[in-house]
Formats: sequence, structure tokens, C-alpha cells
Amino acid sequence: MGILDRANKEFDFEIVDEFLDHFDVMREQMQPTILALEDGGGYSMRIDELFRIFHNLKSACSYLRFERVNRLAAFVENSLEEARHAKGPASEIYIDWLLKISDQFSLWYLDIANNHDRFTAVDFSLFNDPSAR
Repeated sequence: MGILDRANKEFDFEIVDEFLDHFDVMREQMQPTILALEDGGGYSMRIDELFRIFHNLKSACSYLRFERVNRLAAFVENSLEEARHAKGPASEIYIDWLLKISDQFSLWYLDIANNHDRFTAVDFSLFNDPSAR
């Protein structure tokens, strides 16, 4: 039984379907928002937007018991909370890290949408949070 089948069995179809729609929208917003961090102008607004995305993913994944996705979302949310105290622009290292995070979330979205048996393994190097500066 795939990830999507298990979620639909355990939760109302409408909840899972709405989650997938929101997950898709949020993952599509990640990359352009991350790339815009290179520009110092609007840094705070972009960090706040990324924080909101990962906070929402963390909450929804916790509810649906997608633990692997929830753990990384919570980790990134904590990093972005610290980045809120920095002044932009973000470093190239931090942007590259966030882009890798975005790629991982895109893989997980496809795992769910394509009803794979399990989530793609996470690259544990993603849990090495570079400085936001």
C-alpha cells in the first residue's frame, strides 16, 4: 500500500487532497523565494515567507503523521527563525542548502502524489545547517 493510499485510509480524502494541493503550491514557491534571498532588498519578507511555508508543512505533516517530512520541516523552520535575525543578503552557502532542501521536499511531494510505498531517503547532510550569513 502506498503513502497516499495509507493517508486516505487513515484520514478523510478531502483533507489529504487539500494537503497535496497546498504542498504543491508551497514547494513551487520555495525555489523562487530562496533565489530571491541573494538580493538584500526584501530579505526579511522572503525569510518570513519561507518560514511560513515550512511552518505550514511541519504542522500538516505532523497531523498526517508524515514523520520524515515533519522532522526536516521543523529543522528548517528553526534555521529560518535564526535567519530572521540576520541581515541580507543570504550567503551563497545558505541559499545552496535551502535549494537542496527544496529539492528534497519536491521528491517527497512526488512520493506522495505518485503513491510510492515509502518516502525517498533523506540526505542527512541536509541537517547540517550552514550559517544564514
